Amino acid sequence: MKLVLVNPHHVKKSKELDDNHPSKSDRKDPKTIAKLVIEGRYIEPYIPEGVYAELRIATASRDRLVKDLNGLNNLAIYINIPSTNIEMCLY
Repeated sequence: MKLVLVNPHHVKKSKELDDNHPSKSDRKDPKTIAKLVIEGRYIEPYIPEGVYAELRIATASRDRLVKDLNGLNNLAIYINIPSTNIEMCLY
């Protein structure tokens, strides 16, 4: 079994086109999604493996650390502590 993604906007538009009624109904969603998959109107997600998966994890970790450091620097400015002191504590 392979994992595929269907654009929610396409599901909504297809549902409206099929029955010419814009109402929201959860009962119609599975049928519309199945129809889109059968027609091949989906995308396959890219799931990295090996070194590319590690690179994705490392990049996400770096982004989180940069965000945390910026938050600490903003806090230091707010309570009047030089930001160099905070950076020296992290290393």
